[in-house]
Amino acid sequence: MTARDERGIALILALLILTLLVALILEFDAEARREYRDAAAFRDHVKVSALTRAGVQAARAVLLRDHKMEKLANQRFDALTDLWALPIVGYQLGDGVLSAQIEDETGKLNLNELANVQDPKQRDSKLKRLKRLLELLQVRPDVAEAIADWVDTDDVPEPNGAESAYYQTLRPPYMAANAPLQTLSELYLIKGMTKEIVQRLEPYVTVYPQNGADGRVNLNTAPPIVIQALDPRITPGMAAEIVQGRPYRSTQDLDQISTFEPIAKELRVLQAYAVTSNHFSARIGITVNEVNKTMYVVLRRDEATGDSSVLFSRIE
Repeated sequence: MTARDERGIALILALLILTLLVALILEFDAEARREYRDAAAFRDHVKVSALTRAGVQAARAVLLRDHKMEKLANQRFDALTDLWALPIVGYQLGDGVLSAQIEDETGKLNLNELANVQDPKQRDSKLKRLKRLLELLQVRPDVAEAIADWVDTDDVPEPNGAESAYYQTLRPPYMAANAPLQTLSELYLIKGMTKEIVQRLEPYVTVYPQNGADGRVNLNTAPPIVIQALDPRITPGMAAEIVQGRPYRSTQDLDQISTFEPIAKELRVLQAYAVTSNHFSARIGITVNEVNKTMYVVLRRDEATGDSSVLFSRIE
């Protein structure tokens, strides 16, 4: 082998080694970039989790601030003109961006009203109210009886309802709760419920307070359909007139609507409506770079102090 051949072989070996080194360097670079992206994503997820919790505290602070403003103004009513009702959009919070919307749960029909009603006439009245809402939403009204059976304490089914004897025939079998609903997602366990029905109901019903003790609907925040559901005499035009007259500073202010006055007085005696709220839900969205998280929380505001406590939360 000549010296020239040896030099050629050495050159080829050098090129091969160089090629391997380049390949290794590129692989190391790609791996480093992947690890950097993973580390950045992990960092952003940690930030989002922390900022989401901060977002909940921000919602509590808004409710507290609103309560203090009412005290200073010597007013006590909750309406869609209040501070808490204003949406938060694109608010810079640390390294993230916050969007939030607080909603009044008292402006909805409480399904747990049917849980502990001893008076048969009162129970029938509340059941009819729920049936009216279902009819207005174009949902089968007999679903109301299945809801009533799910939350009441007995095992006697309504004509179109269901108790544990029915649920035990399903696969897998389970028992009727015979207790107040804990969340709206529990509706999926009830006879006759479908995803479509639950989605139609969600904007207009609540399970808070869960003891159903105070089923009064805040007419300052209730949608027209919920207002109509309160009494069969309330027409769409009357509900629109009630909405147009907001905000009401006291329940007696509803008497100013001439067409609604006699009904207002009757419903007031039955404690069917209010102009204040203590239960609110908040949907809080946080974005950090490409990481997004949305949290849904339900808050109970103390009527005396304005401080709020978290009753329920979930990541969506």
